[in-house]
Amino acid sequence: MDGTDNPESCDCPGCREETGDVIGTLLSGAAALVDDDDPIAAELTGAMFVAMVGDEPDPDGVRPLRDGLIPQLADRGGPEAVALLTAIAAVSPPPAAEVARTAVTALVGTGVPMPKWADEVAAEVTVDDCWRIDSPDGTDSVFTVAFRRAGRTHAMMVIVDHADCSAAQDILLLDGDQLPAALDELTRDPGTTRTRLDPGDLRWHVEQALDARSVHDEADAELDDEPESDDDEGPPYPVLATLLDARLATMPESDRPPAPHHEAGPDLADLLPGLPDGGEFPAQHRPGSVRPAPTRKLPAKRKKSQGPAPVYRVDVVLADSEPPVRRQLEVVGDTPLEDLHHVIQSAFDWDDSHLHLFETPYGDFAPPGDRTGHQSERKVTLEQVAPAVGDTITYRYDFGDDWTHEITVVAVTDRDPTAIYPRCTGGERAAPPEDCGGVWGYAHLLDVLADPSHPEYADRRDWLGLDDGQAPLDPGRFDPDVIERRLAALR
Repeated sequence: MDGTDNPESCDCPGCREETGDVIGTLLSGAAALVDDDDPIAAELTGAMFVAMVGDEPDPDGVRPLRDGLIPQLADRGGPEAVALLTAIAAVSPPPAAEVARTAVTALVGTGVPMPKWADEVAAEVTVDDCWRIDSPDGTDSVFTVAFRRAGRTHAMMVIVDHADCSAAQDILLLDGDQLPAALDELTRDPGTTRTRLDPGDLRWHVEQALDARSVHDEADAELDDEPESDDDEGPPYPVLATLLDARLATMPESDRPPAPHHEAGPDLADLLPGLPDGGEFPAQHRPGSVRPAPTRKLPAKRKKSQGPAPVYRVDVVLADSEPPVRRQLEVVGDTPLEDLHHVIQSAFDWDDSHLHLFETPYGDFAPPGDRTGHQSERKVTLEQVAPAVGDTITYRYDFGDDWTHEITVVAVTDRDPTAIYPRCTGGERAAPPEDCGGVWGYAHLLDVLADPSHPEYADRRDWLGLDDGQAPLDPGRFDPDVIERRLAALR
């Protein structure tokens, strides 16, 4: 809005000068909706209109629908208008959906019939199984959720690329009877893992993926990049994303907060002047996808003339774990970050099957050849990025589960000639199992394992490979001898 009583004009069909002709064309094309008995096809039609105006720059993103297209359809009336309005209401955000439903009620009150599929679209949507399927190398995941409505089942799959900020790459829509074969195909390769998720946890992951994709698409638009052509048959990504948004709104919300984000550096802000004030991306954007400009110049690497590097004692705490999962480690200061990565993997019993990233005041560092373009971790040492007591850096592992480790230097000492480094000198609590859904998924896993009557109890024990009678996880267990044996393999 421009602050006046008149809404700002836009280029959507409902606001063009030739609206009348466009509305007539739309209504003619909607004739098939009236007699159709496929509710999903109707919703996809509605999603097409919502997606068409979804990027309009107003607070609720639906003004062209609410103030343009919907009133124009209502003015025309007739079964075609009711069908289109019902389809739009089914997948629109609340401000537009309410206006569309009100228009439908008014038209039906004059004797205009509802489409055949209207009752099914209005029926309650419930969630069936939710799955996360990870590729053997951990770079890709597929999140799958089945929905049941009015006795019929359909499913949606979201393909996520963790090397691309865990952004959604594609969305697939399946009939319920196609899902078992699709899941079998996805898990055919050796090393692929399949994990059942709580609906709220799946919603969290998928919303992060959709939001990251949205940020990327907006950035491409700012840079005038041509969108990639969609050669596949079926609805395009924006339409399926709109339908998926409507489905996610029916699922329980996770207590898990939005994924961390970074402020964009000055160079990126210059490239993308359309970013909000301050150059900040939405909170849901994946960690490491927008790298902050280094706030300090990286110190020079230690020279031989400076003598042997001291020992750094660091506290490594798994962020948001409560009670904290913690390890105290001692490593030589000139340990490259690439080697520190392996030390942390051993200390927390991770499988090293996912991507990782170090975030420091001197920039972000990742494995050589990392496709996100970060600096290489191979030749940068711990004492370069955290030179003094009290300095903190962050290690992120598995951008899907987002295991975030805060590393703080607590002491810098001379080497103990009787010690072999790296070594573990203390810690608290067991590390979570790989691929359990992050800190919040781990908490849910522990709740399930503590309650044999829980509906997920058997599945979760089977996923962990626990035999009958075998005790479940002991989250309070910390065994430094086991960690020492793993670290010994690195020496």
